[in-house]
Amino acid sequence: MTTTASDQTIIADVLRGDTRAFASIMERYAPRVYALVAGMMGDGEDAADTTQEIFIKVFSSLSSFKGDSSFSTWLFRISYNMVVSRLRRAPSPDSAYGDDRFWDNIAESTPDDGEITDGTPTVEMLYKALDLLHPDERTLISLFYLDEKSLAEIAFIMSITETNAKTRLFRTRKKLQKIISDGIRQ
Repeated sequence: MTTTASDQTIIADVLRGDTRAFASIMERYAPRVYALVAGMMGDGEDAADTTQEIFIKVFSSLSSFKGDSSFSTWLFRISYNMVVSRLRRAPSPDSAYGDDRFWDNIAESTPDDGEITDGTPTVEMLYKALDLLHPDERTLISLFYLDEKSLAEIAFIMSITETNAKTRLFRTRKKLQKIISDGIRQ
């Protein structure tokens, strides 16, 4: 099996009994799934374990993939739902994301790397700002900009309407802009 085979071809091979062909799917998508998971949960063993669990679920559910969407969209929907489920089950006691006081005071957060003389945000500042977002917001940004998913695909993955995806993306961009601009001015 070559790495250039289409997802549909690989899926058909796996469903015919060539379970080793699933390795091609994992090689192709594991880094992107891990990035999505880590964006929601943070890097570490939990993200790696969850990524592995996602691929186990995808393998066992592969026969239910009907091709109504791209395979990657279906995979990301499963990934997103599993992470959301895991986050709901075991909220971290150290997590400030659910605390309204965190969101009320978010504008007071400043980047550690000092001021930029020309007012242009750096990549490092963007990553720090992204860390301040709720996991769903980071996921939305990641799916749209890194994975280049359409609003329709994002809506499917996150189980929301396309209008809601567009609205959330707009609000998240504004939030990022505010976090960065407030950090630059301070």
